[in-house]
Amino acid sequence: MMSPTDRTSVAGIGILQQKVERRANGLALPYKRRDRVVVLALFRRICLSDQKSKATARPNPGLHGLALLLACATVLLLVAGALVTSNEAGDSVPDWPVSFGRWLISSNNFVANVRFEYSHRVIAGIVGLITLVLAGLTFVTERRTWLRRLGLIAFAGVVAQAGIGGLRVLFPEYKPLIAVPHALVAQSFFAVVVSICVFTSRSWIVPRQTKPDADRWPVRPLVTATVGVVLIQLVLGAGFRHQAFGVIPHIVGAVVVTFLIVTSVLILMRRHAENEYLARPAALAFGLLMVQLCLGLAAYAARISSKGDPQPLEPMISLTVAHLVVGALTIATLVALALRCYQVLEPRSDRAVKAIRTFQLHSKLSTRNPLNRHFIS
Repeated sequence: MMSPTDRTSVAGIGILQQKVERRANGLALPYKRRDRVVVLALFRRICLSDQKSKATARPNPGLHGLALLLACATVLLLVAGALVTSNEAGDSVPDWPVSFGRWLISSNNFVANVRFEYSHRVIAGIVGLITLVLAGLTFVTERRTWLRRLGLIAFAGVVAQAGIGGLRVLFPEYKPLIAVPHALVAQSFFAVVVSICVFTSRSWIVPRQTKPDADRWPVRPLVTATVGVVLIQLVLGAGFRHQAFGVIPHIVGAVVVTFLIVTSVLILMRRHAENEYLARPAALAFGLLMVQLCLGLAAYAARISSKGDPQPLEPMISLTVAHLVVGALTIATLVALALRCYQVLEPRSDRAVKAIRTFQLHSKLSTRNPLNRHFIS
């Protein structure tokens, strides 16, 4: 009896065969029908052999669940870091990696701003531990080599993030400069974790029929560029919060991000609105953008109105934290959308190369016996 994975593999082969047959019919090449049958049969055999490598991409609920747990813990860590910054609590604990000379501080020390900084360190330690387990689990249960390497990249990212955070504590005079790479590594690490969540999900493993991407304003590079610009925008926001530079770069970045997200969503919806696999994350990205713009304006207005306060107060703190979290969720959504676009959309140049290879394969077979039963079986 065939397993669900085997059924999806056979379904994927059928989809690929239909694509090749359509391409072969569209080429109008001067060869006989029986030659085309041989070409398609040979292609089927190649696909069957290729399924041995694709069989390694089986559903892995354990690894996927752990990746989702890590993603949620990372969001919680981002919230804790935003609370530290918003409450100006980064200097409340003077030493690192221990706190007041101890790993576990006493209740007498867990007061005022120390609560935010120490909680941030504890959550960071939990995230690092989960990342270590995830990297180890990928080597034990995952056969995709590139995914194993991605797990190592995630672990290297969390180690680098801890080191940069330590530098921030040990060298407080360079706090604004260190805060920028600290934010960059944090958001990049989150993007890697989201990628692992996508790659280990069942929806990624299910075979899907690809469609051609347009030559003019192709969706794949447009969404990828949007991810990069959003990442830069999040770093600019961190630089503004830590007073590394003014608000003008962040405002300019917001305009560019808005243009790219709106353009990407409109183009994608116009061409692939019927494909829920792409349309749902695109619509979510647009919704998060609207929320993010409102939170950004509200947070900046609250910051201006509380400029004379002796310490950060509400609602500025909550608005700033919400602004950071929605920004992280936006880049997570765009990363998932970009990966899905590269999964189901293919450039026309790739389709042309495949057509040429089909023609070359026919040329080689034309000199041989086209009725080789070994290929057709």
